[in-house]
Amino acid sequence: MTPVFLRNQIVKLLWSYLKIPVILSDQAQPEAVPPFCIYSVTSPYSGGGELGDITNRDAEDPMELLEDRTEMPSATFSFTLCSENRVEDDGEEISGADEAEELADKAVGFFKQIGYDDFARLGICIVDVGPVQDRSTLMVDEESRRKGFDVRIRYTRTDTRTIQTVQHTTIIPKKE
Repeated sequence: MTPVFLRNQIVKLLWSYLKIPVILSDQAQPEAVPPFCIYSVTSPYSGGGELGDITNRDAEDPMELLEDRTEMPSATFSFTLCSENRVEDDGEEISGADEAEELADKAVGFFKQIGYDDFARLGICIVDVGPVQDRSTLMVDEESRRKGFDVRIRYTRTDTRTIQTVQHTTIIPKKE
């Protein structure tokens, strides 16, 4: 599994569960209409320092072997749920602080329990879900309400290389 595949799967699952956009942060684009979630990948690969599991298998060429090295690194994602005080088209008043808090709590529940089967099917293990913290920021004349947390995920990575084998030959002595 590559870090890009991992990221795409997690974003897709979270977007489907929360029913709001999950957008990569620090993009040169206008801010989305609230509520939405922004994310960043703070560490796409963090190996544990171990050698990994090494296995060999036959290649198409009988003079070669394929060597697979499999490990379980971790990756860290940061999620921030964003909202702001507003009045909806139907006249309902939305408290940005409450909405961001509720969405953050819902997202935490997804990573801790609700999404377990979805992650397991992909070979992803949720290692740690950090505490929800206030990440609000002043936006010109109003506060953008933001609540965020970090998630550490473990996944399986396999790298393969081709190894040239030594051919066994019989040496026939010369006759003198």
